[in-house]
Amino acid sequence: MDLSNALRYWRGCVLGWMLSLLAGVGVAGAQVAPAHAVLSANTLTPAEQHLAGLSPAVVLPQGGVTVLSEACVLAGSEAPPGAEAPWLHLVLPHRWAQTHPGYEGTMWYRFRVTHTQVPQAPWAVYLPRAVMNAQVWVNGVPMAYSGSMSTPVTRNWYVPQLVQIPAGTWREGDNIIQVKVVSGFVSRNGLAPIQVGPLSQLEATYKWQTLIQVDAVHFANVALFALGLFMVIGWMRDRGQHAIGFQGLAAMLSGIGTTTLVAANPFLPSVVWENVSYIAVVWSQLLTCLFFWRFVGRRWWWADVLVYGLMVAAPLTHLIAPSTWLLALLFGVIYLVLLISMAQAIYSVIKTRRRDGGWLLAGCAVLVPSAAHDLIFQLNLLPFDTVYLLPYVGPFMMGCIFYMLAGDYARSRRALNRINDNLATTVTKRENELRESFERLAELERAQAVSAERTRILRDMHDGVGAHLTSALRQLQSPRDAGVDLGLVTQTLRDSLDQLKLSVDALSLAPGDVVGLLASLRFRITPRLKAAGLELVWDVQDLPTWPEGHAPALRQLQYILFEGLSNVLQHSGATRLVLGACVIDGQLDVSLSDNGRGWTGDGEGQGLQAMRARASVIGANIVLATSPQGGVALHVILPLHAQRWTDLSSAA
Repeated sequence: MDLSNALRYWRGCVLGWMLSLLAGVGVAGAQVAPAHAVLSANTLTPAEQHLAGLSPAVVLPQGGVTVLSEACVLAGSEAPPGAEAPWLHLVLPHRWAQTHPGYEGTMWYRFRVTHTQVPQAPWAVYLPRAVMNAQVWVNGVPMAYSGSMSTPVTRNWYVPQLVQIPAGTWREGDNIIQVKVVSGFVSRNGLAPIQVGPLSQLEATYKWQTLIQVDAVHFANVALFALGLFMVIGWMRDRGQHAIGFQGLAAMLSGIGTTTLVAANPFLPSVVWENVSYIAVVWSQLLTCLFFWRFVGRRWWWADVLVYGLMVAAPLTHLIAPSTWLLALLFGVIYLVLLISMAQAIYSVIKTRRRDGGWLLAGCAVLVPSAAHDLIFQLNLLPFDTVYLLPYVGPFMMGCIFYMLAGDYARSRRALNRINDNLATTVTKRENELRESFERLAELERAQAVSAERTRILRDMHDGVGAHLTSALRQLQSPRDAGVDLGLVTQTLRDSLDQLKLSVDALSLAPGDVVGLLASLRFRITPRLKAAGLELVWDVQDLPTWPEGHAPALRQLQYILFEGLSNVLQHSGATRLVLGACVIDGQLDVSLSDNGRGWTGDGEGQGLQAMRARASVIGANIVLATSPQGGVALHVILPLHAQRWTDLSSAA
């Protein structure tokens, strides 16, 4: 069905509802009219009034149920009035406002029946509707009753009552049934036609009517309140769902409001109970208006002001001016606002082709005529014993809304699950891609590390071995007349070879192994020292691992010591050299001490400057001191705490 056809369809439905409601009002008025035919005491003579108290007599069949719709009525007596009292003859149902406007208290109803034979089986009197509470008397004998007949009066006005009549109470011939009705609050007080017959037959009617008017309402109220509470809890967990919150509050208030129908003994005074019930019903309808507007995503400030204003005006009007017609007018305004908001929600559902929107349409299709029915009943335009429909329609409407919202939630959950599944797949894919990227990056880093290591070795060889070879080449290329210092050339070539060997040894050293480095240095340099007439003394203690002793740092330390050894060989003239290492004040102290000519301290040569530059790279300090043997002591102080340093391995 396209949009235009759907709109025509719903316009026809609404028009049909309006026509049916107007027809119902007319029929109701026609049905109620005979009940208003009252024979006033002012139109009867005393003799006629006396006869009115005794007539008419209704013959009761032995095997059936009789409906008594004509009675005589008398107000204001606590004890059963006699036949000589000024009774008024009328047709039930009787509303007190018809004959006794504004009266509250006790009202007696008198029925005259005839038994052709005293019944042997139990009989009963069935009261479909007595506002508020009632007691049955048969032939002057009071029957058992439930609740209180004095203030506070038990609120049995919507609860059917079945009164069992003992067999010995009846007598053959005329019998007088009197019903005492007590009202405890301004209400639609009165009595509907009563039924008399065998208990076995009336009991089925009573149970069915109790199921419809009491048990079903209790069940509906509990279900409505629980469903509303569930929605309110959902709204409290997600404060952005205002529509759910308004509808949940409306459902809870509706359940509280309709409880007044079946609460025979409320825990509050009648006046307070009536006001609470009225306010709950009004607020429930107004909150439903807010739900419809939030449901379609619309929020107008004037609509909120109107709704909240009515929520304040309704209880004030009920407290200040409790007029039936004024309250009905206020109900009409609220009902009109509810219809407008409902129509907007229905239009939005049809226009947007909202999923599960048919449930909202179904709920509204049932709610609208039911609300109109109860409003007409509230205006006393329907039979006195009419049953309210909203207590049953409310849970149905709420169920439709909840089903629709549950559908939204279920679809959202499915969409979220799909998103999560897609996200998990995407994350797994990205993880695999990242893992591959990391592997490629690690491979690249390894290649870069190998390349960097090669570059560094080449640079070290260039700076160390290459420099010595270049120096030796220049010495060999000196002018012929100057001659060639073969000893110097040989020394330079030996330094180059030793440095090359030490560089190779450094590749196999463990990180931080200073003792291994000194042992390698001792192994490589001992032959040269012996050839130069130098005695090497080993004074190295057990040393901890040097935290910063990575391969580049160890090579820097190696170059520093090698440069120091070269200086000793070339310039000291020493005969004894001590290679020592120990821990002093939390630092490693690596030293070379000779017994040579010593150092004057006049200036630092290029070799010493290169040593200090290399020491600064690894965070070490170079200290020159006078040796106890009369020579020079070179101390390289290495920190045992981790620190940052940069690679300046080419410093020379």
